[in-house]
Amino acid sequence: MIVPYGPRGGVSINARALAPYYEKALGTRVIVENREGAGGITGYTVGAFAKPDGYTVTMISPAITASPWLVPNVRFTPDDYAYIGQVSFVPNMLVVNADSAFHTLKDLVEAMKAKPGEISTGLEASWPSSSVCEVLFLARSGCKAKIVPGFKGGAEKIASVLGGHLDFAVNNTQEVMALYQAKKIRVLAMAAAQRSAFFPDVPTFREHGYDVTTGVWRSIAVPKATPQPIQDKLAAALRQALANPTLQQDFTKVELTVDYLDPAATLAAVMAEYAEFDKLFTGLGMNVKHKV
Repeated sequence: MIVPYGPRGGVSINARALAPYYEKALGTRVIVENREGAGGITGYTVGAFAKPDGYTVTMISPAITASPWLVPNVRFTPDDYAYIGQVSFVPNMLVVNADSAFHTLKDLVEAMKAKPGEISTGLEASWPSSSVCEVLFLARSGCKAKIVPGFKGGAEKIASVLGGHLDFAVNNTQEVMALYQAKKIRVLAMAAAQRSAFFPDVPTFREHGYDVTTGVWRSIAVPKATPQPIQDKLAAALRQALANPTLQQDFTKVELTVDYLDPAATLAAVMAEYAEFDKLFTGLGMNVKHKV
């Protein structure tokens, strides 16, 4: 199971929570392999063009729907994958260091408007949903930040917040929870339609008047040429694994919920997001495929 990010990131945490149950349902060993590089693009490329025999699956996330529009010369698109099923959905969160002068999202917005381009944040090279969330927030709040590009993953980005190198960042629940509980960071807003049971005191962006609801879905996918009987076997095993009550308990321990979609629904959701991002990034003047 390819994970296109480092071992401390949310996708890796999700994959490792799933793997023992998927292994049991498949009746064969499942080895999680972190193939990080180019902010995730390396792993997604390897997964898309692996031998289509069912022995290599990839845990994918929204970077596959965003990066082809935002990063020059990306070799894959979502159409290079076949979809086995969605595993989970995790909202993004805007975080600052616990010692930050920003206690609310209003504080941060006011500071960015008072000092355009001086308050720093980071973007990941493969444009996962956290980076999309940051761009949407800045666009819809009318703010300009100092953008530090090229982060390899969420764990590296939040480490920069802890080290005082970034003023704020957007990360997902798995990357945030332990630090939040240890009071090392402060969470100012959540990109969800409603508050999370894991963070009941954290307001949503919508509560502040910004329509930002991006999150991290995670799904299992294989190269598109994988024979249908193999896809069907992988899909049946995934459905069985996610229905296991013990898996659901283990997911809860790492702030995950099971948000299963079958192969057809996963394909439809991914391709709809891919089309939506085409329009979004074109409108923002960021789409590398539509620049003159």
